[in-house]
Amino acid sequence: MTEDEFRSELVERGYREPRSTVFAPNADGELHSHDFSAMVMVTDGEFRLVLEDETRVFGAGDWCEVAAGTVHAEQAGPAGATLLAGTK
Repeated sequence: MTEDEFRSELVERGYREPRSTVFAPNADGELHSHDFSAMVMVTDGEFRLVLEDETRVFGAGDWCEVAAGTVHAEQAGPAGATLLAGTK
């Protein structure tokens, strides 16, 4: 998915304007949840979404949606990761 396609998809699904988030190389976050849903697209590097029963790996151009209340952790690969993230 291109960045323009991602931005259009955010609008169609009712998400706010995305912001850029940068993760340091090998970032390893703690399990947590949010009271909002998020839709994210990797624009650079490798991003890992750790869920209770699986770890999903995303590269540039990949995207995912995380529903409010989902327990997860965010991790980055050896080169870090840059994401665009919209919330609702």
